[in-house]
Amino acid sequence: MTAVVAGAGAALPATVVDNDRFAHLGVSNEWITTRTGVGRRYRLGDGERLGTLAAEAGARALEDAAATPADVDFVVAATSTADRISPGLAPGVAHLLGTGAPGAVDLNGACTGFLYALDYAIGRIETDQADCVLVIGADAMSRLTDEEDRSTAVLFGDAAAAVVVRATRGTRRARCPQYLSFGSAGEHGDLLYVDRDDQVVRMQGGEVYEFAVEAMVNEVKASCYACELAVDDLDVLVSHQANARIVRAVARRLGYPADRVAMYLDRFGNTSAASIPLALAEAQREGLLTAGARVGLAAFGAGLTWGAGVINWKGCAHLVQGTDCP
Repeated sequence: MTAVVAGAGAALPATVVDNDRFAHLGVSNEWITTRTGVGRRYRLGDGERLGTLAAEAGARALEDAAATPADVDFVVAATSTADRISPGLAPGVAHLLGTGAPGAVDLNGACTGFLYALDYAIGRIETDQADCVLVIGADAMSRLTDEEDRSTAVLFGDAAAAVVVRATRGTRRARCPQYLSFGSAGEHGDLLYVDRDDQVVRMQGGEVYEFAVEAMVNEVKASCYACELAVDDLDVLVSHQANARIVRAVARRLGYPADRVAMYLDRFGNTSAASIPLALAEAQREGLLTAGARVGLAAFGAGLTWGAGVINWKGCAHLVQGTDCP
């Protein structure tokens, strides 16, 4: 059995927050866009629930994958901001979608969470424990934002996005591999964290920048090496949308062309675990990402944790063409 990322979908709250909202912090639109790349972000309104948004994203991903809720036998949700401490987001999403009674669990990996959840889904499928897994990345970072801290308040937005991972059969694995790998440095956890007492994001931006770039560059190289690929063999690079400077620095140090990098910070800001699946959905909508594309993924988040990998979008090029790998 081989796992294929078969579809993507995203959902955004109705409320748009532009950069003028932060004028009281003594920062201008130009200051924010120059330093972060963020032009606007979306925020949940009063009474809105992240679970509803996540279910909407999941429904769109299922539609894109030509799947139905009845096909789903597992739901895994990457989030740090579920509507309740317990139960988690995933069981509620499964219920809202009408999937029946699948396995459903949340995973808290901060901004790296979606890659961990994707790895979990691929593992279940390739060990023949599931045929169709819905992977959600959803966060309402407005719940963890200190509105008086200009270094973090301008960055974060709320969003939900999802991918469908399905089982297929064939000989793709040997010549068109997929690979995800991860790392952590808990000794540096105080550089980026949310404390239980004040429950807002605290970040030492300069140190995080240096560590994030180094970690993601090294992990992307390692993933490509494991797949016997050069970095330039990747058709698209999708990294966590934390800050435009970080995304550009990763691409530059990899020697990867900017026109093949998915970057949507100007539209959505940093949406934590939703960031990568949101970028995947947007890249597909715009035509940057097409079936058969070889996609590089990279993420970094609190922990400190990081991850990277290579996937074949909706199957490798040979599978999309209806042939076996040579």
